[in-house]
Amino acid sequence: MTKTSTNKTLKTAPELERYVLNELRNCSACNSISAVTVTETERPDSNWEVSHINAAGGTVPRVCTEICEDAVTRLRQSYDLVIEIEPEEL
Repeated sequence: MTKTSTNKTLKTAPELERYVLNELRNCSACNSISAVTVTETERPDSNWEVSHINAAGGTVPRVCTEICEDAVTRLRQSYDLVIEIEPEEL
């Protein structure tokens, strides 16, 4: 388990996406949500965000957006995104 300087555990984007999806699946109104996308961002409190929510039919119910935002706020307190370096960037 790797910790950052702020004592947050580092997680990959797929791990963070799974955590957010698990939160969404606790609400029956969010059964149409099939995926979320976590991307790197520059924020004072974290280095990641959910940049996309994919729902069957294309429309994300408002309650699901709110649950996602709440989950991200909570998860950011404990986790930072592992920044993956591509071999050509070395």
